[in-house]
Amino acid sequence: MSKMKQVTALVVTYNRLKLLKENIAAITAQTYPVKHILVIDNNSQDGTKEYLDSLQIDGLIVKHLAKNLGGSGGFYEGIKIFEEQLTDDFVWIMDDDTIPTSTALKELSQCWSTIGQFGFLASNVRWIDGKPAVMNVPAIDQAHWSSDDLEISDNIFYPRVSSASFVSLLVPREVISVKGLPYKEFFIWEDDAEYTSRISREYSCYFVPESIVHHKTKSNDGIDIIDESGSRLSRYFYLFRNKTFRARKAKGAEKIKSLGRIGIEYGQVLFSHKVHQRFKKLGIMSKGIIEGMYFNPKIHYVLNAKTKGD
Repeated sequence: MSKMKQVTALVVTYNRLKLLKENIAAITAQTYPVKHILVIDNNSQDGTKEYLDSLQIDGLIVKHLAKNLGGSGGFYEGIKIFEEQLTDDFVWIMDDDTIPTSTALKELSQCWSTIGQFGFLASNVRWIDGKPAVMNVPAIDQAHWSSDDLEISDNIFYPRVSSASFVSLLVPREVISVKGLPYKEFFIWEDDAEYTSRISREYSCYFVPESIVHHKTKSNDGIDIIDESGSRLSRYFYLFRNKTFRARKAKGAEKIKSLGRIGIEYGQVLFSHKVHQRFKKLGIMSKGIIEGMYFNPKIHYVLNAKTKGD
């Protein structure tokens, strides 16, 4: 009998104590047990630190950051700790508002047992009402769509995908050794799309429909600066900076498509009749696009704890 694969659940949290409690309860209730729960606390100020420090759960590891590094910085720190300090086979990445069903990890395990080597596995992310979570739908790998490597058997179907979100994403430690860490400098947005795209360029990656998690965001809609009017408007600077950086790094037709999509979004804000705070939004977008032309973070690689003693 082969040895049971070990999994670290990585959770990045910031000021969402109620959801974090629900998230940790859901992780500990998995029918396929995790070996470690690694929580990165992004300098929360809502009692999260005190709660985490009071927990007595086997395999719990907590890292309190001195300042909020954003989701990107939190995932960077967590994956770095996983790779350098732990020896588990896989890291299971998620936000604090991700609530996995009890069989979510078991379904991922059935997939990895069936297909063998892979770059990442993405769960089926649903919103509170059970409908697909708009922001977390993986991108189908068009180059392999309908090819015979998608259908594992008559009863099991795992579509190949080219990118996915950090909402229930399973990554083997060997892939991290090869592809490095996510860009911590992104702060928020596009870090997961960039990282999973980086992985899928070299490895086959899959969507696991039976692995269901719920993403308890306030609303089930995408990111759209046209409709945005709240306090997070300034965050769109990061979105357009990171998108522009990714477009610069793309090659061939993908570079043209990426730059074109940015241009279309800019034109929509410039000309759409329903845009409020038009000039403020154009300023945020312009600042992000300009900085993205010079933004140049580097990929960091870390020593694999499982092999560094070899």
